[in-house]
Amino acid sequence: MKNSKANIFVKGKGVPIVLLHSSMSSKLQWYGLMESLHRQYQVILVDLYGYGDSPFPPKKETFCLSDEIALVESLLADIIPPDEPFHLVGHSYGGAVGLRFCYKEIEQARATPRILSLALFEPVAFHLLPENDEMWDQVSRQKEIIFSFMLNKQYSAAAEYFIDFWSGAGTFAGFPAIIRQTFLEAIHKLPLDFRALVGEPLSLEDYSKIKQPVCLMAGRQSPLMAQRVSVLLAEKLPNCRLEWIDGGHMAPVYRAEEVNAVIKTFIRGVPPPFSHRWGQ
Repeated sequence: MKNSKANIFVKGKGVPIVLLHSSMSSKLQWYGLMESLHRQYQVILVDLYGYGDSPFPPKKETFCLSDEIALVESLLADIIPPDEPFHLVGHSYGGAVGLRFCYKEIEQARATPRILSLALFEPVAFHLLPENDEMWDQVSRQKEIIFSFMLNKQYSAAAEYFIDFWSGAGTFAGFPAIIRQTFLEAIHKLPLDFRALVGEPLSLEDYSKIKQPVCLMAGRQSPLMAQRVSVLLAEKLPNCRLEWIDGGHMAPVYRAEEVNAVIKTFIRGVPPPFSHRWGQ
């Protein structure tokens, strides 16, 4: 079924699975995975701030990952009861949001974790890179280039640079005009994503407190800075496995069948919680 709110889509019944998309994308990124899961689960697709059908965040100057989480929580409030557990899936920026979302339970000292598991494809939690890590140069350079384009109102150049960096040279130009226009509308949120990712204060030691099962996925042909974050997390998270996928950072889109198979196998291996609502 489609929820009454345009920025969230719900289909199926059972244990909920919440899916968070990457920057410059929308809930429709996960449509194929939803179609293969909704017969066993309640699948929930969410538009993050500034993407798809979600509004631009109201507090641009102080925007952070916690604001993104607050939006997701508000959208889930009418669908998932407050104490009902769910799986969380995220890609890139959505993966970083999902990771921070899971840590919020630790901050709240919840006796029973609400998040059952995390399946994350290259969460770009750049704040986790050590200060002396050479990958900071890549992150800083990308941020500076995009911010410069945006400051000079070169929105098409900013979108093309970002899309081609993560998907390969010529990708942006190869899209139909209507798709390129969608990217031009979404590009205005991208600087806020960067600020939230770089400015988040949590550390690897903080995230090492996450006890839920975690499946991290990374592309063998992805930019090194994205691979690096995944490897660092895999070394610190106590209940984590790292799966390497042939492809790049956008493998959840361009190699969806392979990525979705890993996600489905992982989630199905997590013991389901008891719930009268699901008839278990």
